[in-house]
Amino acid sequence: MDAQGDQDMRLDPPLFVTCDMEQFRDPNKKRAANDACEELDKLDAQDEISVSSIISALLRPIEPSDDQYKVCDWGINPKQFMPTKQAIIFKEQLFISKLRNTNCKLNENLKIFFERELEQIGRFCLNVEESFDGYVIFSSSKMKKGKGMTECGHQLKGKYDDKFLLICEKRSEFDRIDNTRVEKTLELRNHADLMLTAIRETKINEEVQRFKARIDIKDRDHVFVLDGGIMLLMRHLVCNNFVGNFEYYTMNLYGRVLRCNLVVSKERKEVRIFYRTYKNVVHIFTQQCFNDELQDVAETFMTPEGRIVLHYWRGYNYLLHAACMPPKRKEPILPKLELMWRQNEQLSRKFRELKALNYENATSYLSSNSQLADFMQDYVLNLLRYKPSNVLEFSIMFFQNMSKG
Repeated sequence: MDAQGDQDMRLDPPLFVTCDMEQFRDPNKKRAANDACEELDKLDAQDEISVSSIISALLRPIEPSDDQYKVCDWGINPKQFMPTKQAIIFKEQLFISKLRNTNCKLNENLKIFFERELEQIGRFCLNVEESFDGYVIFSSSKMKKGKGMTECGHQLKGKYDDKFLLICEKRSEFDRIDNTRVEKTLELRNHADLMLTAIRETKINEEVQRFKARIDIKDRDHVFVLDGGIMLLMRHLVCNNFVGNFEYYTMNLYGRVLRCNLVVSKERKEVRIFYRTYKNVVHIFTQQCFNDELQDVAETFMTPEGRIVLHYWRGYNYLLHAACMPPKRKEPILPKLELMWRQNEQLSRKFRELKALNYENATSYLSSNSQLADFMQDYVLNLLRYKPSNVLEFSIMFFQNMSKG
């Protein structure tokens, strides 16, 4: 390329210079049949540089580097940031246990449950998943009744938007009373005009009763949620460090609209279940309005991450808890030698003779050596105290330690 061509082509042209548009090629004009090497280097419409790319190129030299971002003091506490949507999306498995001969009443700062106080009767599952416009809640439970011959439980599926507005939810409970199976179902759907359609169904064996109603929630000051939305709200409030009262409306399986309130305490608790201790636990009261008066109906203990540690209902003798009972140690079953010898007549006769002879020899030896009575008493007491699985090994170690002492 000649010197004239090098002078015309520049890699860094000046900005904001005057431009003669007549020098640009008319896109509607047919191009001359020139060779590629002879064609003039001019811009087409699709080759024009966007304004945003020009501004980015101008600002790039003055943008701070990554090292400057790291040492920058923003003056903001990271703990004050609102958790993201992912903070309340997780699955948790809980255990259902029955209290023995008592009702749930937790007023102490430290509540301890032992194995002798609880009897596990079922399980509870709660799962929150993310949808395009909100959340989807799944819940199920199953527990034994009475002597464990019958079962009862529930199934729940609901959907809420990002502002916890009810889209739809369906809850069903099944129970067995004597020889009768009772199933109750409640389904609510929210329409575009903020009118809820509630369908309540009660099924007793083959007999079905169905009721339908419409509820206007336009002028309500508080959110309207069902059981799945309540659990979702509790997670959201705890993860956002909420303290105080949160009012909402709900509907029970009998179709009654209730005004409720969640009281999130500022004071943190400590709960111990079996072998596990939970500290810094958030205490939440669930209140329902009866005769224009709020009354406590349930209590929930949750971790700061929104996981349930303990939940129970007032007046009922069962509760939900996160920690399970420690596994019981399986004792090895060792057959007694006497039972094995009984199958053989000669061995059985020989065993009885030796047993009587050993007893006579032991009693006569102890009577002639009275100083051994105290040692044998200690041996028997330790044997009853520790209950070793291998008595022979324990006896050898016991008398060896006695001889050393």
